[in-house]
Amino acid sequence: MNAPGPIYDVHAHLLPESSLPLLAADAPEVHLETVNGVDDSVTVGGMSVGATIQQLSSLEIMVSDMDAAGVDHRVLSPPPFTFRYFKDAVTGGELSRLLNDEIAAAVAEQPDRLLGLCTVPLQDPDGAIDEFQRATGELGLRGVEVSASVGELHLSDPRFEDFFRTVAASGLPVLVHPDFVPSYRWRDYYLINLMGLTVETAACIANIAFSGMLERIPELRICFVHGGGAAPYLFGRWIRGWEIRDEPRRDLEGSVAESIDKMYFDSLTHSSRALSFLIESVGPDHVVLGTDYPFDVRNAEPVRSLDPLDLSPDTRRRIESDTARRWLGIGDPPSMDG
Repeated sequence: MNAPGPIYDVHAHLLPESSLPLLAADAPEVHLETVNGVDDSVTVGGMSVGATIQQLSSLEIMVSDMDAAGVDHRVLSPPPFTFRYFKDAVTGGELSRLLNDEIAAAVAEQPDRLLGLCTVPLQDPDGAIDEFQRATGELGLRGVEVSASVGELHLSDPRFEDFFRTVAASGLPVLVHPDFVPSYRWRDYYLINLMGLTVETAACIANIAFSGMLERIPELRICFVHGGGAAPYLFGRWIRGWEIRDEPRRDLEGSVAESIDKMYFDSLTHSSRALSFLIESVGPDHVVLGTDYPFDVRNAEPVRSLDPLDLSPDTRRRIESDTARRWLGIGDPPSMDG
């Protein structure tokens, strides 16, 4: 039996209170309000995001919750409503620097428990490279979080290729987290989160897979949250389209399946059957634990949520520990052959 390793949660968020003035400066405005009797609840454009500022900023609360959940290490990144790619380059750079400084400070306060990902002003690709290098080189952050799109541009757009080549050359990973994109199709029932985010992620994965981006930058380690959103259920359709149509082959030398095989996905599906399907589809060497801590849609029990799957000790070790370490570039976890 393989010995268990330290358990990593790669999808968790920190929002420093110091960022609130910048985030309240323009729409969608971020404010603290009383929601359902709960003071200091964070709202974005008037919508509650299901967490208080204390939950998003208190390291004492976070570490206590990690202990309760059986999580050894948590990888922090800013919440998606902080991307603000619509801001000008100067203001976007200011916000990114503030967030990165605060995440680095949190990691420094709990170095044995926390790791951090930086954020960058991706609307300014040159500025994004500069901030990535500062945040990872000077501050010691372990990778970068980006949104699933930049306005109407896909991450696979040539304008961002130098940025992703820089990240890949550094040996550090990318976490893709979708942002809230308003649409009349999910304006009710909180579907902007329950459905909109999953569709944004699927569109991002499809465009990266078909664009040949991971053929051109094969060393890029890129992970998608929320179990890949709607994408895993569509992989068969994409592969069939690549087999019978000319359009999906336009930018690919190999197959779309080969591009998918290079990707990583977190475990946040909220469904044992969906998670089992994800693991079967991409393999445990491409699935990592993710919780979306501390929002109300989080998985508060990421370790126990694996119990119903009846995984082998080796498979479980990979998902809880080895794959995250490989994605993060930490140490030398056991080979994927066991």
